[in-house]
Amino acid sequence: MTPALRDEIQKVLDRQGTSDLAFDSIACKILGEFDAQTAVVYTLDAGTGMLKLRCHCGLDREAAARIRFLCVGKGLAGRAASTREPVEGMRHAASVCVEERETLPEGSLFVPMVTENSLRGVLGIAKNFHPNYAPDEVADLTSVARLIATYLK
Repeated sequence: MTPALRDEIQKVLDRQGTSDLAFDSIACKILGEFDAQTAVVYTLDAGTGMLKLRCHCGLDREAAARIRFLCVGKGLAGRAASTREPVEGMRHAASVCVEERETLPEGSLFVPMVTENSLRGVLGIAKNFHPNYAPDEVADLTSVARLIATYLK
């Protein structure tokens, strides 16, 4: 992650905390930084144990409603949460859940938001083609996820 992006995200989180407005701003910054068509932020809902879509950039309202809640372990985002490892995949892969298949562009990358060995959520991007995400892209998105996770309780 570039120092400029890290500073921008940290300033947003310092000013706005973990509000939906802050996450919207961060998702849009991520969209531009990774040249993606979609960026999503899920947080772990302590009451249900499910991933809750907190914000998105690049999805219409109907698409966002379909992926509003995901089970940990279900689909690419859920697998990133359950394994606590980055997960990359194509929209039509067998491991993609129906909700993701119907809403996300072709190539997705999801990384867990973990701090103090505790899962806080999942951060994801998707592009209209299936790239092989470079190791530095995975590392950069993981760094963003870790930074966000430190602000989530």
